[in-house]
Amino acid sequence: MFEFLRRSSPLWAHASFNRLWAAQALSAFGNRITRTALPIIAVAVLAATPGEAAFLAAVSLAPMILAGLLGGGFVERSNKLRLMVVMDLVRFAVVIVAPIAWYFDVLSFPLLCGMAAVSGLASALFANADISILPRLVGKGELVEANSRLQATESIAELTGPGVAGVLIDLLTAPIAMIADALTFLWSAFWLWRIPKEAGRPAESVEPAARAAPLSNLWKDLTVGFRAVVHRPPLRAILMAVGFYFIAAGFFAALFMIFMLRELKLSAAIVGAIISVGGASALLGSLTARPLAKRIGFGPALVSGFTLSVAGVLLLIPAAYLQGWAAVPFMIGQQLLGDAGIMVFMILSTSLQQKLLPEDEIARANGLNQAVSGFGMMASILLAGALAEAIGIRYAMMIGAGVSLLGILPLLTRHLLAMRDEPQATAPLASAEAMIAG
Repeated sequence: MFEFLRRSSPLWAHASFNRLWAAQALSAFGNRITRTALPIIAVAVLAATPGEAAFLAAVSLAPMILAGLLGGGFVERSNKLRLMVVMDLVRFAVVIVAPIAWYFDVLSFPLLCGMAAVSGLASALFANADISILPRLVGKGELVEANSRLQATESIAELTGPGVAGVLIDLLTAPIAMIADALTFLWSAFWLWRIPKEAGRPAESVEPAARAAPLSNLWKDLTVGFRAVVHRPPLRAILMAVGFYFIAAGFFAALFMIFMLRELKLSAAIVGAIISVGGASALLGSLTARPLAKRIGFGPALVSGFTLSVAGVLLLIPAAYLQGWAAVPFMIGQQLLGDAGIMVFMILSTSLQQKLLPEDEIARANGLNQAVSGFGMMASILLAGALAEAIGIRYAMMIGAGVSLLGILPLLTRHLLAMRDEPQATAPLASAEAMIAG
């Protein structure tokens, strides 16, 4: 049986990748517990106001911008595996604070915000290192399948995690339920520590002097990340699409729940069931990304995934509002199209970045993506709230849907539409660092 598995996919023979996969498998579920528990603690335990709840959400996103702008070079010059282990231990320490503080009756809203900020920063650095190390663990020829497996795990966690979190919170209270999440970070650190540390070392092209002074070349890091993306037309188009997508995502993060509960008058149980459909749809997208790319072409599949996601938002949400009591099938359709499509796009776009960029530029380029997406989403969350107060929730949602449509335009470029085969090697373009040195 094991010989069959090894023949069916070369990834089964990659012990280091399988350890990375094992590290992610359980911690992905744990992350959903804390994501669910933090706002419940804020509202139910600390009696936070709506403004404070919005501030907590913004504080959770802000570190992504900081890590994107300032952390790309730091990740590039670090041993990425050991950095990921440290970030797991930091997140364990942060998350375990909540039940301890609750037990001793010292849990407060400022403490909760501090936990959200530190955990968000550690998660952003971890995610950047994770993306950067994958090409070395599996090789560039297996990146799409590797990313598909990792994203499939995330999709399963999204499908089942919130439900498990709800049961644990009901049975144990939100602070105690977070202990389960804290333990998943120790699980992750254990498996990552078992990967040979040589796999995480900085690229040979990173100068030893730069490794010794990781914060001394901040401007150079920002410039390298920017040029690495903008000088490669496919990555430039993807960055612009991602920017529009996360601006639209901010509208939905702020208004989607209230839109379904107040505008569509759906029950909490139906809303939960609709959101669970999104997890199943994302799993389907993660499983079909590579077959779709092989069938219609890598670039067309990437563009089609994004377009499908936008179509689900732009067509079905207005239709759901107009149907009143019959809105549920349209909202289910939106989750089916939206989550499957964006998963195909994310898997293929991440793989493309990993394939086209030199090893020593992936983290800095991904940092730019993190900064753009984090800033766009945080700003649009605040804008969505203001617009909803001024013109109503329904019209604010329509504006968010319209913004997502703009993301399709930069993808309609010959560099992507004509990309039939999966790229197999680094693009024959001088590295951004070499361009700066020149």
